[in-house]
Amino acid sequence: MIPNWLTILIILVIFAAVMVLLELFRSKYVLSTTHKAVTVTGLSKVLDGMKFVVIGDLHSVSFGEKNSELARKIKREKPDYILFTGNMGDAKSMQVDAFYDFLDAIGRDIPVVMVPGCDDLRLGNGTLHKNFVKSVTEAGGIILNNSRAEINVGGEKIYIYGFCPELRKDDSKPSSEWKFRKVRTEDVSNALGVCPKDATVILITNYANGFEAYSRWGASLVLAGGTHGGYYRIPVIDRFVRNKAFVYTGGEYRLSRCKMYVTRGLGTSGKVRFNNPPEIAVLSLVRPNSPLLRTMPVNQESIYDMFSYWFRSESRAVLELLNERTDSLRDWWASVTKKEQSVYAKRGNEKRDGNLYLSPQERAKENAKRVMKSEEGKPVRRVSRVKTRSEYIREIQAESEESEKVHSYDKFKSAEEIDKIKVFSDIHI
Repeated sequence: MIPNWLTILIILVIFAAVMVLLELFRSKYVLSTTHKAVTVTGLSKVLDGMKFVVIGDLHSVSFGEKNSELARKIKREKPDYILFTGNMGDAKSMQVDAFYDFLDAIGRDIPVVMVPGCDDLRLGNGTLHKNFVKSVTEAGGIILNNSRAEINVGGEKIYIYGFCPELRKDDSKPSSEWKFRKVRTEDVSNALGVCPKDATVILITNYANGFEAYSRWGASLVLAGGTHGGYYRIPVIDRFVRNKAFVYTGGEYRLSRCKMYVTRGLGTSGKVRFNNPPEIAVLSLVRPNSPLLRTMPVNQESIYDMFSYWFRSESRAVLELLNERTDSLRDWWASVTKKEQSVYAKRGNEKRDGNLYLSPQERAKENAKRVMKSEEGKPVRRVSRVKTRSEYIREIQAESEESEKVHSYDKFKSAEEIDKIKVFSDIHI
């Protein structure tokens, strides 16, 4: 007969295991919304209450079909602008489709501004790939790659700077493993010029660890990502087990007169998140003595809403997994019996064959494989001549420079509230 204490212990262990599994699911699939009022000294009265949705580190994760759930939750907040802190694509899988789906789902009603992240640069072998730039600009988004945007509202303005450090290129490693260089104050000044003093300055970046440099440069507010919230958050002992590479993991920080908010991000980048659900940060800029501070919402989601969304997300994930496994089995049987493959497999093959983000080395390997197949007498689709590394980088840089000259929005909430927003390629003051 099992002692009572052992029965209780077994029940507690099972309960703890179930709770851990539920938390792992929540930290991957359940979107959380953080509402925060950020006081900014010197903010104009006209701009008091301006609302930003800040998201980052999507890493090609989808919430709902074609990221419809993510777009729906953001639209419900009715923000003035959506700011991306980078890493919307994933360099390991060479996929950006989930980000493009989100741009389609969100539409052009809300202005979209983004700064490149390290994974976005890795897709282009160290710089922004021309197809990435083209897709974002055609969707109505603006990329601030060491440049600035100016928001004018009723004669008052805010400068939004996008700072992107350089990657440390290492030919001994694949580009998907290249990392940002350490940021110094002079690096920010060289990239962005002198910080203006005539208006509030917001700096968005994918590199949160450069907070000291951004503060010394003169930014009023920094919006950052890249840390994924530290991936895991363990109550009480969290600060003792935290990865030292993540100095600023998530939330609000302050240094001198500069504030920084770090979003926990949306994706996983192949790692496990725990007690750290994907975050949509809804930030309202307010003056220190603003009357709006008394009306700012703390949290608009009830426990029922969170559980309901989690249940629907899990059900959808299970169904998608079953469909994928069914198609995989069907394709395996088709390969054995020499029958036609499923639409799922055909689309996968087409996407792989037409991958626009292959590096020169990877494309050379693809060419070699195709030559081998053609020698076996199988029909293949030809790939154009492989460019040299220098030709490849020059072509991407030329396309990026051309696309970053001047962009403008002609449609915002209303002509009275917002006059225009411009991106300047020459940002030196």
